Amino acid sequence: MTPPTLSEPANLRQAWAEYIIGLPNITGSPFEYWGTLTYKDHAEIPRGHVEDIVARRFRYFTGEINKRIYGKRWIRSGAGVWGAIATEKLLDYPHHHFVMGGDGLRMNLRRLDIMDMWETAFGGWARVQDYKGQAGARYIVKYVGKGGQVDVFAGSQLRDRLKLKA
Repeated sequence: MTPPTLSEPANLRQAWAEYIIGLPNITGSPFEYWGTLTYKDHAEIPRGHVEDIVARRFRYFTGEINKRIYGKRWIRSGAGVWGAIATEKLLDYPHHHFVMGGDGLRMNLRRLDIMDMWETAFGGWARVQDYKGQAGARYIVKYVGKGGQVDVFAGSQLRDRLKLKA
């Protein structure tokens, strides 16, 4: 099962929904959290570089989560949280919706810890909730049809199983 690359929005949205909902079957562990992350001041992000900057910031954020769970050498171990993120630009103001899982995620970080980490790092607003059912994954997928971008992230141990590029 590889990340979808169809052209029609309805088919693309359906393909992404099936892929994201199926991620726990591939990884062998469930999604733990889902949520929304915003930025305090969109003026700090130059218009022509929004996608690059917000992607880099989310990678930094997941790296900080991985450090707290797996230690500072988490990259060498290949461990890492995994999930999917949708980045939406509402009136040129980017924000993220995500689902996330990982071995030891819930045991080592409460959802409130994740919210505090985002707010400390970027001064934005974070809302993180426990993942139940498929609503969080379906919510992310709706942004495919709205021109948003959906990406899947994982540590190196899972990248091959998820067929992700490094």
